[in-house]
Formats: sequence, structure tokens, C-alpha cells
Amino acid sequence: MSTLAMSRNIFKPGESARVRQSIHSPYSGRTGIVMDFDPSDKRGSYLLMFGDGLQFRYKPQELEHPDQTNRPRVFGTLYRVINETRHGLFRGPHGS
Repeated sequence: MSTLAMSRNIFKPGESARVRQSIHSPYSGRTGIVMDFDPSDKRGSYLLMFGDGLQFRYKPQELEHPDQTNRPRVFGTLYRVINETRHGLFRGPHGS
């Protein structure tokens, strides 16, 4: 792996990170906040917390920066948020 590719997967606590599309990763395609970085954790170096409060650990190769978005994924995410909001599942800044 090139140095550039490796440096793209460096996240600091408090930054946003998106889980790459994969059938093997929980919350694939979603964006979360990096809560912790522990390179010695064998389950995954990065602990991400998502909007619903769930937390999962991921390896660096399972994550990407949110600005690496391609258009179809944006529409899928928008559809999911609208659908969750309609069903009262989305906990945004407006909710209780």
C-alpha cells in the first residue's frame, strides 16, 4: 500500500469516518464519529459511534473519509435519512 493511501486512512478522535461498502462490516456505508484510536486492539484500531448511539470497532482499511463520496451513495443516504425520519427512527437535533 502506498504512503498516500495509508495517510488517507488516518483519523483522529472527533473526526468523521465512513465505513466502506462491505457485507462484512456492520453499518456499511454509514458515517460515524471516531471516538478512540487503539492500534493494539485486534478487533479494530478505530472505535466509531453512530447517530443511534451504537459503537463498533473497525480496521483502517474498512474506513474512508466522508468527502470521498460518489453520487449514487449520496442519494441512498438521503433516502435512508428521509425514511428513518418518516418512521421516527432518526434522532437528529430536532428530536427528543
